[in-house]
Amino acid sequence: MNSKKQTLAYGALIAMAAALAGCSGGPSKGDLKDGLAAYFKEKPQQACWNVENNQAVQWPIRIPIAGMNKTQLGILDGVNRSGVATVTSAPVQEGDGVTVLALTITLTDKGKSEKAWDPQKGFCVGTRQVQDVNEFTLPNKDTDGMTDVKFTWHYDDLPGWVERDKFTKLPGMAVPVNDEAMMQKTNNGWRVQ
Repeated sequence: MNSKKQTLAYGALIAMAAALAGCSGGPSKGDLKDGLAAYFKEKPQQACWNVENNQAVQWPIRIPIAGMNKTQLGILDGVNRSGVATVTSAPVQEGDGVTVLALTITLTDKGKSEKAWDPQKGFCVGTRQVQDVNEFTLPNKDTDGMTDVKFTWHYDDLPGWVERDKFTKLPGMAVPVNDEAMMQKTNNGWRVQ
């Protein structure tokens, strides 16, 4: 009878230790996803293409391709495929005799009727949203409680004129993007550092 009591006591001790281990304050994928979503909300992640002096836009717009990033080129490719703007590229000679590759962008009737061009923001096609938390490190005293989080995001909150399959060259539209962030627990949950 005594060994039965000891076995029950050991079982209760193991169950209590397991329950306490589950309350260790370590991250969960849901908590990390909430922290990433809060970060994306604090720092809007809207995908837009615009020109520097958008108040004086004269159609068609001519702009050099040099210096454009994948997101900008992906948006322009998508608006062209969607039919809200016509985007063509051609060599253009600048005033100093240098020839550069430039884009000519013309807003179409469809683009005007869909209000695809916003005078303040330009062409906006969606906002980054966290899709999944894939993996994270366990924080410890050697990492100052930080966790390295690997996650995916995609564009959501798309305007009515945006069709995902027309924006195949925009990372995050048709296929989620793998990303990474360092996060730390605060009194308001896990936050990107």
